[in-house]
Amino acid sequence: MAGSTEHRDVSVPVELGAVVRSLVLVGATLTTGLISGFFYAYACSVTRGLALLPDDRYVAAMQAINATVRNGVFAFSFFGAALFLILALVVHVPRFRSRRFALIALACLLYVGGGFVLTLGVNVPMNEELARVGADASPEVLARAREAYEDPCNFWNGVRTVCSSLAFLALIAACFSRR
Repeated sequence: MAGSTEHRDVSVPVELGAVVRSLVLVGATLTTGLISGFFYAYACSVTRGLALLPDDRYVAAMQAINATVRNGVFAFSFFGAALFLILALVVHVPRFRSRRFALIALACLLYVGGGFVLTLGVNVPMNEELARVGADASPEVLARAREAYEDPCNFWNGVRTVCSSLAFLALIAACFSRR
């Protein structure tokens, strides 16, 4: 009887740890999937549609997009992916030699470095620079602003799309890995 009580006392934290690890991994997978889909959809549709606009409408549209993207729905996936990935890495540290840990570490590196930090360090400053262009700017100023912004923005969005999509795939593989 005493042996079974000890076993039960030991197994409850182990089971709780497994549940926490699973829930955090699901959260990381969900939020990373959402943000990689956001970047992908932007690359597949938004940039292509905006490319058809004349300079003044392009600049105005990008300024509107950049001003409205800062919202709770976006924040859930953008910040949530980074937070859940780091938490997933932390809660899986006791199993750092497992394939699952390696996949989570890879996903964390890909998204945090290639999606999150890239956005904050490259895309946000570019967006802020474009925001300084006045609606009443001359056609030459608008053309220069677009030229300085459009191709680099599309390139870096492509990089973060690939990085976050690869992170999402690594997390899917981690979900199917043996514990």
